[in-house]
Amino acid sequence: MSAEGAEVTASREDTGRTESGQPAPRRIRLTPDGGARNRYDPAMPALPDFRVNEIFLSVQGEGVHVGERTVFVRFYGCPLRCVWCDQPEALAHTGVGRFETMTAEAVRDRVASFPAVRRICLTGGEPVIAPKASLAWLLEDRRRAGWWSSVETSGSRVVEELFGAIDFWTVAPKGRSASTFDGDPVAAQLPTLRRYAALPPSRRQFKFVLQGTEDVEDAVRVLDALSYQGDVVIQPEHGAGDGRRIFEAWPWDRYPDARLIPQTHKQSGLR
Repeated sequence: MSAEGAEVTASREDTGRTESGQPAPRRIRLTPDGGARNRYDPAMPALPDFRVNEIFLSVQGEGVHVGERTVFVRFYGCPLRCVWCDQPEALAHTGVGRFETMTAEAVRDRVASFPAVRRICLTGGEPVIAPKASLAWLLEDRRRAGWWSSVETSGSRVVEELFGAIDFWTVAPKGRSASTFDGDPVAAQLPTLRRYAALPPSRRQFKFVLQGTEDVEDAVRVLDALSYQGDVVIQPEHGAGDGRRIFEAWPWDRYPDARLIPQTHKQSGLR
Protein backbone atom coordinates (compact mmCIF):
# COMPACT_ATOMS: atom_id res chain seq x y z
CA MET A 1 0.00 0.00 0.00
CA SER A 2 1.27 3.47 -0.80
CA ALA A 3 2.04 6.00 1.91
CA GLU A 4 -0.93 8.05 0.71
CA GLY A 5 -3.36 5.21 1.32
CA ALA A 6 -1.92 3.68 4.47
CA GLU A 7 -3.32 4.18 7.94
CA VAL A 8 -0.32 5.11 10.06
CA THR A 9 0.32 6.77 13.36
CA ALA A 10 3.17 8.81 14.76
CA SER A 11 4.40 8.49 18.31
CA ARG A 12 6.34 11.14 20.22
CA GLU A 13 8.66 10.48 23.08
CA ASP A 14 10.05 13.05 25.48
CA THR A 15 13.75 12.35 26.00
CA GLY A 16 13.94 14.52 29.14
CA ARG A 17 17.20 16.40 29.62
CA THR A 18 20.79 16.03 28.50
CA GLU A 19 23.70 15.41 30.84
CA SER A 20 24.32 19.18 30.95
CA GLY A 21 20.76 19.73 32.16
CA GLN A 22 19.47 21.21 28.91
CA PRO A 23 16.15 20.03 27.45
CA ALA A 24 16.74 17.15 25.08
CA PRO A 25 15.14 17.14 21.64
CA ARG A 26 11.69 15.65 21.46
CA ARG A 27 11.82 12.94 18.84
CA ILE A 28 9.08 11.94 16.43
CA ARG A 29 8.93 8.33 15.26
CA LEU A 30 6.93 7.49 12.17
CA THR A 31 5.84 4.08 11.07
CA PRO A 32 7.84 2.67 8.12
CA ASP A 33 5.62 4.09 5.40
CA GLY A 34 6.53 7.51 6.76
CA GLY A 35 3.33 9.58 6.71
CA ALA A 36 1.01 9.95 9.67
CA ARG A 37 -2.16 12.00 9.30
CA ASN A 38 -2.93 15.22 11.12
CA ARG A 39 -5.85 14.48 13.41
CA TYR A 40 -7.28 18.00 12.91
CA ASP A 41 -6.99 17.88 9.12
CA PRO A 42 -7.01 14.30 7.80
CA ALA A 43 -5.97 15.50 4.34
CA MET A 44 -2.73 16.99 5.67
CA PRO A 45 0.19 14.67 6.55
CA ALA A 46 1.59 15.10 10.05
CA LEU A 47 4.89 16.96 9.95
CA PRO A 48 7.92 16.74 12.24
CA ASP A 49 7.98 19.36 14.97
CA PHE A 50 10.36 22.30 14.99
CA ARG A 51 12.73 23.25 17.79
CA VAL A 52 12.27 27.02 18.00
CA ASN A 53 14.33 29.39 20.10
CA GLU A 54 12.09 32.41 19.52
CA ILE A 55 9.67 34.10 17.14
CA PHE A 56 9.59 37.89 17.14
CA LEU A 57 8.82 41.00 15.13
CA SER A 58 11.61 43.46 14.39
CA VAL A 59 13.38 45.03 11.42
CA GLN A 60 16.01 43.35 9.30
CA GLY A 61 19.19 44.85 10.73
CA GLU A 62 21.78 43.26 8.46
CA GLY A 63 22.58 43.15 4.78
CA VAL A 64 20.95 44.64 1.71
CA HIS A 65 17.40 44.40 3.09
CA VAL A 66 18.23 46.44 6.18
CA GLY A 67 15.32 48.33 7.71
CA GLU A 68 12.54 46.06 6.44
CA ARG A 69 9.90 45.10 9.00
CA THR A 70 10.10 41.34 9.37
CA VAL A 71 8.94 38.40 11.49
CA PHE A 72 11.93 36.29 12.53
CA VAL A 73 11.74 32.59 13.33
CA ARG A 74 14.92 31.59 15.15
CA PHE A 75 15.53 27.85 15.05
CA TYR A 76 17.57 25.94 17.61
CA GLY A 77 20.75 24.08 16.71
CA CYS A 78 23.74 24.59 14.42
CA PRO A 79 26.47 22.28 13.08
CA LEU A 80 29.09 25.03 13.52
CA ARG A 81 30.63 26.35 16.74
CA CYS A 82 31.66 29.92 15.97
CA VAL A 83 33.33 31.31 19.07
CA TRP A 84 31.77 34.75 18.62
CA CYS A 85 28.20 33.68 17.77
CA ASP A 86 25.84 36.35 19.10
CA GLN A 87 22.97 33.89 19.66
CA PRO A 88 24.27 31.32 22.19
CA GLU A 89 20.70 30.71 23.36
CA ALA A 90 20.00 29.05 20.00
CA LEU A 91 22.91 26.60 20.25
CA ALA A 92 23.09 23.17 21.85
CA HIS A 93 26.72 23.27 23.02
CA THR A 94 26.75 26.58 24.92
CA GLY A 95 25.01 25.49 28.12
CA VAL A 96 22.47 28.30 27.80
CA GLY A 97 20.57 26.95 24.79
CA ARG A 98 16.79 26.78 25.00
CA PHE A 99 13.97 25.87 22.67
CA GLU A 100 10.26 25.27 22.46
CA THR A 101 8.95 22.28 20.53
CA MET A 102 6.35 23.58 18.08
CA THR A 103 4.33 22.10 15.24
CA ALA A 104 4.60 23.70 11.82
CA GLU A 105 1.01 24.94 12.20
CA ALA A 106 1.78 26.53 15.58
CA VAL A 107 4.76 28.37 14.08
CA ARG A 108 2.58 29.53 11.18
CA ASP A 109 -0.08 30.79 13.58
CA ARG A 110 2.47 32.68 15.70
CA VAL A 111 4.05 34.24 12.61
CA ALA A 112 0.66 35.23 11.18
CA SER A 113 -0.42 36.82 14.48
CA PHE A 114 1.79 39.89 13.94
CA PRO A 115 -0.17 42.68 12.27
CA ALA A 116 0.60 44.44 8.99
CA VAL A 117 3.69 42.46 8.02
CA ARG A 118 4.35 40.20 5.04
CA ARG A 119 8.01 39.26 5.43
CA ILE A 120 9.39 36.19 7.21
CA CYS A 121 13.06 35.46 7.89
CA LEU A 122 14.30 32.03 8.99
CA THR A 123 17.37 32.33 11.17
CA GLY A 124 19.17 30.51 13.96
CA GLY A 125 21.25 28.66 14.79
CA GLU A 126 21.17 27.10 11.37
CA PRO A 127 17.63 27.07 9.95
CA VAL A 128 18.26 24.74 6.99
CA ILE A 129 18.85 21.78 9.35
CA ALA A 130 15.27 22.05 10.62
CA PRO A 131 12.92 19.34 9.27
CA LYS A 132 12.74 20.07 5.55
CA ALA A 133 9.17 18.83 5.06
CA SER A 134 7.96 21.17 7.79
CA LEU A 135 10.00 24.06 6.41
CA ALA A 136 8.60 23.48 2.92
CA TRP A 137 5.04 23.45 4.26
CA LEU A 138 5.54 26.64 6.31
CA LEU A 139 7.13 28.50 3.42
CA GLU A 140 4.49 27.45 0.91
CA ASP A 141 1.74 28.42 3.34
CA ARG A 142 3.21 31.90 3.76
CA ARG A 143 3.85 32.26 0.03
CA ARG A 144 0.19 31.53 -0.71
CA ALA A 145 -0.72 34.19 1.85
CA GLY A 146 1.38 36.74 -0.05
CA TRP A 147 4.49 36.69 2.15
CA TRP A 148 8.11 37.14 1.02
CA SER A 149 10.64 34.79 2.64
CA SER A 150 14.33 34.97 3.41
CA VAL A 151 16.83 32.82 5.26
CA GLU A 152 20.12 33.42 7.05
CA THR A 153 22.45 30.43 6.65
CA SER A 154 26.13 29.72 7.13
CA GLY A 155 26.17 27.97 3.77
CA SER A 156 27.69 24.86 5.37
CA ARG A 157 24.70 22.65 4.50
CA VAL A 158 22.82 22.29 1.21
CA VAL A 159 19.16 21.23 1.15
CA GLU A 160 18.12 21.21 -2.49
CA GLU A 161 14.40 21.08 -1.74
CA LEU A 162 14.54 24.53 -0.14
CA PHE A 163 16.07 26.48 -3.02
CA GLY A 164 12.78 26.97 -4.79
CA ALA A 165 10.84 27.59 -1.58
CA ILE A 166 12.83 30.56 -0.24
CA ASP A 167 12.82 33.91 -2.04
CA PHE A 168 16.13 35.33 -0.80
CA TRP A 169 19.25 33.76 0.72
CA THR A 170 21.79 35.41 2.99
CA VAL A 171 24.88 33.19 2.99
CA ALA A 172 27.47 33.89 5.68
CA PRO A 173 30.80 32.08 5.15
CA LYS A 174 33.12 32.05 8.14
CA GLY A 175 36.71 33.27 8.43
CA ARG A 176 39.52 32.29 10.75
CA SER A 177 38.24 34.28 13.72
CA ALA A 178 35.20 31.99 14.02
CA SER A 179 37.52 29.08 14.95
CA THR A 180 34.93 26.56 13.80
CA PHE A 181 36.81 24.66 11.06
CA ASP A 182 39.88 22.47 11.32
CA GLY A 183 42.53 23.62 8.88
CA ASP A 184 41.81 26.10 6.11
CA PRO A 185 38.28 27.52 6.56
CA VAL A 186 38.04 28.58 2.91
CA ALA A 187 38.83 25.12 1.54
CA ALA A 188 36.39 23.56 4.01
CA GLN A 189 33.49 25.72 2.86
CA LEU A 190 33.93 26.02 -0.91
CA PRO A 191 32.13 22.76 -1.86
CA THR A 192 28.80 23.92 -0.44
CA LEU A 193 29.32 27.62 -1.18
CA ARG A 194 29.56 26.84 -4.90
CA ARG A 195 25.94 25.71 -4.84
CA TYR A 196 24.80 28.94 -3.19
CA ALA A 197 26.84 31.06 -5.60
CA ALA A 198 24.94 29.38 -8.44
CA LEU A 199 21.69 30.99 -7.30
CA PRO A 200 20.61 34.00 -9.37
CA PRO A 201 22.30 37.15 -7.99
CA SER A 202 18.89 38.71 -7.35
CA ARG A 203 18.11 35.91 -4.89
CA ARG A 204 21.19 35.94 -2.68
CA GLN A 205 23.86 37.93 -0.92
CA PHE A 206 27.13 36.79 0.63
CA LYS A 207 27.64 38.38 4.03
CA PHE A 208 30.99 38.14 5.79
CA VAL A 209 31.21 38.75 9.54
CA LEU A 210 34.73 40.07 10.08
CA GLN A 211 36.97 40.89 13.00
CA GLY A 212 40.10 42.04 11.18
CA THR A 213 42.49 41.60 8.30
CA GLU A 214 42.72 37.79 8.44
CA ASP A 215 38.96 37.54 7.99
CA VAL A 216 39.15 40.03 5.12
CA GLU A 217 41.75 37.81 3.46
CA ASP A 218 39.51 34.75 3.87
CA ALA A 219 36.47 36.57 2.47
CA VAL A 220 38.41 37.68 -0.62
CA ARG A 221 39.71 34.15 -1.16
CA VAL A 222 36.12 32.85 -1.10
CA LEU A 223 34.97 35.45 -3.61
CA ASP A 224 37.96 34.83 -5.88
CA ALA A 225 37.54 31.05 -5.81
CA LEU A 226 33.87 31.35 -6.72
CA SER A 227 34.38 34.06 -9.37
CA TYR A 228 31.57 35.64 -7.39
CA GLN A 229 29.15 38.11 -8.93
CA GLY A 230 26.48 39.83 -6.88
CA ASP A 231 25.85 41.55 -3.57
CA VAL A 232 28.62 41.40 -0.96
CA VAL A 233 28.15 42.67 2.59
CA ILE A 234 31.03 43.04 5.04
CA GLN A 235 29.82 43.26 8.63
CA PRO A 236 32.07 44.01 11.61
CA GLU A 237 31.73 41.24 14.19
CA HIS A 238 29.65 42.54 17.10
CA GLY A 239 32.27 41.99 19.81
CA ALA A 240 35.74 42.58 18.41
CA GLY A 241 35.13 43.70 14.85
CA ASP A 242 37.15 46.77 13.92
CA GLY A 243 35.12 48.62 11.30
CA ARG A 244 37.85 51.10 10.44
CA ARG A 245 40.49 48.40 10.02
CA ILE A 246 38.10 46.34 7.88
CA PHE A 247 37.31 49.38 5.75
CA GLU A 248 40.99 50.10 5.20
CA ALA A 249 41.91 46.46 4.46
CA TRP A 250 39.10 45.71 1.99
CA PRO A 251 40.26 45.58 -1.67
CA TRP A 252 37.84 48.16 -3.01
CA ASP A 253 39.62 48.18 -6.37
CA ARG A 254 38.62 44.53 -6.88
CA TYR A 255 35.24 44.45 -5.12
CA PRO A 256 34.11 48.09 -5.26
CA ASP A 257 30.41 47.35 -4.80
CA ALA A 258 30.77 45.63 -1.43
CA ARG A 259 28.82 47.33 1.35
CA LEU A 260 30.09 47.74 4.91
CA ILE A 261 26.96 47.47 7.05
CA PRO A 262 27.01 47.00 10.84
CA GLN A 263 24.20 45.39 12.82
CA THR A 264 21.85 48.34 12.62
CA HIS A 265 19.07 46.77 14.70
CA LYS A 266 21.38 46.71 17.72
CA GLN A 267 22.29 50.35 17.16
CA SER A 268 18.56 51.11 17.14
CA GLY A 269 17.86 49.24 20.38
CA LEU A 270 15.93 46.46 18.60
CA ARG A 271 16.36 42.70 18.61
